[in-house]
Amino acid sequence: MERAARPYRALPAESIACSRSVCLLSQPLARSVAGPYGRVMSSSAPLTVRISAGTDRVEVFAAEGEVPFHVEGTAEVERGERQITVGSVRSRLTVSVAAGTDVVIGTSSGRIEVHGPVGHVAIVTESGRVQVDQAASVDIRSESSRVEVGEVAGVCRIRSSSGRVHVGSCGDADVAGESGRIELQRVAGHVDAHSVSGRIELALEAAHDVRAETVTGRIEVSLPQGTTAYQPLDSAPGTPRPPDCDCTVIARSTTGRVVVTSR
Repeated sequence: MERAARPYRALPAESIACSRSVCLLSQPLARSVAGPYGRVMSSSAPLTVRISAGTDRVEVFAAEGEVPFHVEGTAEVERGERQITVGSVRSRLTVSVAAGTDVVIGTSSGRIEVHGPVGHVAIVTESGRVQVDQAASVDIRSESSRVEVGEVAGVCRIRSSSGRVHVGSCGDADVAGESGRIELQRVAGHVDAHSVSGRIELALEAAHDVRAETVTGRIEVSLPQGTTAYQPLDSAPGTPRPPDCDCTVIARSTTGRVVVTSR
């Protein structure tokens, strides 16, 4: 006996608001870009700078034009053909690089700032504020850092257990935390956002799939005007998204309010 097809809701984003989870996955969302941490994503940048520090502040400044690599601070510098390693940092460090340089930074604590247009950025730290102004992609891992990212042309992947995360603009977004607030403004690609008790706010520039989950935090999803969001009433593996729907929105909160709107 054939099983009757399950219903679904295809609603304009303006009409979606719920106090608890109502959105269940009925088809796989677009896969997130994954890769091992500590190795920048596939890049054609002519130079990668790797910085290993302890508790002191690290600043990287990138500028257009013929900018020679320069280090201010007490550190050991090892130069290779396409890679420069800066280690044993024993003071505040300031590094000047050319625009488009890939940057990898590892610290135990201390503020990290990356200014100017760099290439792919990978950062790992236990604590200390992290700021990246402009990059081709970012991969940031932290225990308690507040993370502020300006403009990212490609993938933005961030893990911060308790620190607040703010992203100005990016392509695909893959962000997770436990208690810190997550704010994603002007996302141009797919979104995966997860938190335990932190609030999640995200705004898409175009219709793309969204998965946002939290246990106690509020979730707010803003879609472009006129977007028709697909919210299946029940899981039905293998069921294709209806042709009259622009994207799939999975938004779940056990006790927090979930609101999906368009602007």
